[in-house]
Amino acid sequence: MTLPWIIAGAAAGLMAGPRIRASVLTHSTGHADPARRACPTCSCEIIPARARWRAMLPPTGRCPACRARIGPHAMSAEFAAALAVAIVVARSASAPEAAALTWLCLAAVPLAFIDLAVRRLPDALTAAALVGTMSLLAVAAFTGHRPGSLLHAVAGGAALPALYLAMAVIRPGGMGFGDVKLAASAGAALGWFGWHAAASGTFAAFALGTCYIGATRVLPKTRNTRTIPMGPFILLGALTAIAL
Repeated sequence: MTLPWIIAGAAAGLMAGPRIRASVLTHSTGHADPARRACPTCSCEIIPARARWRAMLPPTGRCPACRARIGPHAMSAEFAAALAVAIVVARSASAPEAAALTWLCLAAVPLAFIDLAVRRLPDALTAAALVGTMSLLAVAAFTGHRPGSLLHAVAGGAALPALYLAMAVIRPGGMGFGDVKLAASAGAALGWFGWHAAASGTFAAFALGTCYIGATRVLPKTRNTRTIPMGPFILLGALTAIAL
């Protein structure tokens, strides 16, 4: 894609930031807890129940009432989304392909922040990531006459979660079923680019995860960390393979 498309993709990522922040706030709860709609500090309602799916939070990352920090740090979600979308748009060969990868990025950013915050990957977001990515890749395959790429995407979307599922069964504490579900959409995107990309993305994910584990053994504040948020590394590994 040309430079104007890349700039437009980055702008779209920036504009999606406030909505991403609302999604992070809503889903950053325990597995059995209800969705959060109020500020954890002052209990001021921030996300009305009827407007949950279109709610937005300010880029400052502060509660409008008490000014306490809610969700990601200021502009972090916006910059993450802008960078991710710009990268995938630059690597896309067509508008439908760019749309599919952009959808995945805009679902991946809140998932990464949520996993880092509360060590979980909500089913609603992982399902949306998979359905949207596969649907748009099907459109890209149909309009671009690339049935082989779509078959590779389907295969990748099945093979990568199968790998993570096997690891979750073998070592339950090291891999969660949220990671397995997220691997389906990441595997589909990687498979679209071929088996080399799928292998590279998987290797990058485990390499980044290993570096994180090493850091938790050295840094005092993270030395006692028992659970590893694998979701961000699955997504970063996929983005790295797509970028290269």
